[in-house]
Amino acid sequence: MKDYDVFFRDPGTVDEIRCRVCGTKCNVKRNEYGPTCYAAAVGKISRLHDLFTCPHAEKRWHELALDLVEAIDETPSRTLARLMRMDLKRILKRRIKPEKGS
Repeated sequence: MKDYDVFFRDPGTVDEIRCRVCGTKCNVKRNEYGPTCYAAAVGKISRLHDLFTCPHAEKRWHELALDLVEAIDETPSRTLARLMRMDLKRILKRRIKPEKGS
């Protein structure tokens, strides 16, 4: 997912990666063997890599935060991006699902 909370790196080239969504230090599995993207999976192409994943990636608050980070990156509107960053900050601070209407 565009290096937000899951990262593939060549073995031994990176010591630590922090999640681009919540800033948490990622867990790492060294010397994994397998595909590192959708195209590689479809083409059955595997390679050796280190896999970094955010320990919060499966939590609902993190998924909502990821949706906002992606939307912020994609919007051409500075105003909308600023508003979304406010929501993102609130989610990350509370690590909870936002209230309806907020």
